[in-house]
Amino acid sequence: MNDRAKKRNSIVSRIIDGSVTIDSVKDFENLLKAFPDDPWLHRFFADLLEREKSFYAAADAYGIAAELFIEEGMIMQAIVSKILEWQILGLSYQEGQDFYSSLRETRSKNKRLQRFFIKMTYPELIAFMSMLVVRSFPEGSMMKNFGDEENNLYFVISGSIEETIYHRLEKRGKVQKKSSKNLMENDFWGEIYPFEKEKISPSTVETITRVELAKISKRRLIKICRQYPNVKRLVQDLYMSRSKSHEESSSYTVRKTVRHQLPTQVNIKIFSKEPDKAPLDLSGFTENISLGGASVVLDANDKIAHFVSLVGKQVHIQIYLAIAFVNLSIFGTAVWSKEISLEGKKSAVLGIQFEEMADKDRRLLQGYHYGYEIEQDRIWSLWDSLIGTDAGTSSLPAAT
Repeated sequence: MNDRAKKRNSIVSRIIDGSVTIDSVKDFENLLKAFPDDPWLHRFFADLLEREKSFYAAADAYGIAAELFIEEGMIMQAIVSKILEWQILGLSYQEGQDFYSSLRETRSKNKRLQRFFIKMTYPELIAFMSMLVVRSFPEGSMMKNFGDEENNLYFVISGSIEETIYHRLEKRGKVQKKSSKNLMENDFWGEIYPFEKEKISPSTVETITRVELAKISKRRLIKICRQYPNVKRLVQDLYMSRSKSHEESSSYTVRKTVRHQLPTQVNIKIFSKEPDKAPLDLSGFTENISLGGASVVLDANDKIAHFVSLVGKQVHIQIYLAIAFVNLSIFGTAVWSKEISLEGKKSAVLGIQFEEMADKDRRLLQGYHYGYEIEQDRIWSLWDSLIGTDAGTSSLPAAT
């Protein structure tokens, strides 16, 4: 990756996570002259123009952002940009049809969302988009508490969220163990389906970085599904596709604890787009890990001046699975980073989104992620003995 691309990625990632704000229209115009094809820059420029009450210019910028997001295969981001454009200018039939056609022709990076949206008819898509509400939240915002009623479906447009799930373990006399997973760009959350069931949240959800979400309420979604039964089938398929990756693990005798919260040593290679430049080798341990990605606490390393420059780069992570006595190699992308102090030196937590894995690797990670009950006891006992505490066990938070 050349210096120009590094600069662009650094600027964009800092704007996305909220650590950099550009309030000058002129400065943003100069930035767009340097990087005219970046959809995120056009999207943030549109936000700035709208704040400055330059509504028609903002609408144009939202439209450009939507086109560029479609070219990048980023369906959800394109949809949100179009929603924001149409909130200013209104929707014409021809423009709506053109957008619908473009959406159906794109090759999305997220097959789950692609299937959900392109299988809608034009009236169904417009009805769904008209009910979406777009909101941004700063780092550290509590989005959902344990015990809250599940009333909304959320799509993550940008940023990262941590969901902490509380599992009851009454058989063994323990109240619970908790697991956490990261929700990133294009993930969704909110347990509102099946609609007939009233559900109470088993988890808390908190933003790790600045986050933008698109929300649709359960009440509004039910209204759409009554008018368009096909949308209800697509909602069902959306939830089923999310749970499908856990089907194989359900055949195990699983105790709902969280292997993935145990720190596991990993080695990471960060690749450069410059062919002659060697990868950057780093090491660390997983803060949490799931089938979709991992949070890795990097060892303190003075070689890296700005950890944010890692965001957007391809990574190769090697994980030693002690139970299986194998090294698991997974490719992915660094999607967020957060600077921390480790051993008195600058370090970071790096969020990695995994690419599609081979079936063998997926089974290995599933076995590690869940494991058999005896193995779970053994590894938790070992971890408890190492740190001298009852790791992972605490009382449930009070329902609110």
